[in-house]
Amino acid sequence: MQITPATKIVGLIGHPVAHSLSPLLHNSLYKSLGLDMVYHAFDIVPSQVEAAINGFLALGFLGFNITVPYKESVYSLLDYTDMEAQIIGAVNTVKIENGKMIGYNTDGQGFISSLKNSGFSFKGKNVVILGAGGAARAVGVYTAKEEPAAIQIVNRTFHKAERLAEVINYYKGCKTAKASSEISPNADFIINTTTLGMWPNIKNNPIKGFKLANHTVVCDIVYNPRQTAMLRYAKEQGCRTCDGIGMLIGQGLRAVEIWLGYPLPRYSWQYMSETADRIEN
Repeated sequence: MQITPATKIVGLIGHPVAHSLSPLLHNSLYKSLGLDMVYHAFDIVPSQVEAAINGFLALGFLGFNITVPYKESVYSLLDYTDMEAQIIGAVNTVKIENGKMIGYNTDGQGFISSLKNSGFSFKGKNVVILGAGGAARAVGVYTAKEEPAAIQIVNRTFHKAERLAEVINYYKGCKTAKASSEISPNADFIINTTTLGMWPNIKNNPIKGFKLANHTVVCDIVYNPRQTAMLRYAKEQGCRTCDGIGMLIGQGLRAVEIWLGYPLPRYSWQYMSETADRIEN
């Protein structure tokens, strides 16, 4: 890729970001589509987040992604946010347009796209979400759209689980979600939205010791490592699993569409999936 003064710059902020696959996936996709864009990851310490995003604005970035731990803190620094980002209270994508920063949350869309591409459906199912942070809110709101029978929020800080259940129920207009102190044995889906098991702490498993039913599908939004301790544990008990790479791809493709202002070709998902497989192997 030849970088010129006309090359559009996008990127990722977080702490840490050394593990991120996003630069490799995005830059490979941009090259395949003939886009004059480049994507870079920036490790920003907490005290410099506001300065960093103001720098992106000053330097003419097209936009940027946000990963942990800044999805909620960046939200309050933006000029505008779309309706669903307001409901979720966190952003993972920002578009810079006419000197303004506009926030979106594509995590939930990316997660649901990943599940559907893997042949799974939440309709009429009992869903357990582990965690109550920004990622949990995004996954919870979009999961509620899929008409599950129930959503159970399990989090070590119970009042945060209660608050998330309230957000989902208000958005859905019914009592779909509830907080709980433990995982239901009748769960059809268990989704980890926490960072437990993420590199470098790869031995952490949020369901360690829990007896899984073999019909339960276990999902992890962590993608590095791709096969987390949680997913390996679930497979040992005969469960089907869904790793976090699909969500990464889905939310990333939607972010690019927001930055460009038009839909990407249908083959983009397959291309990024194959790229991720090559990186892993």
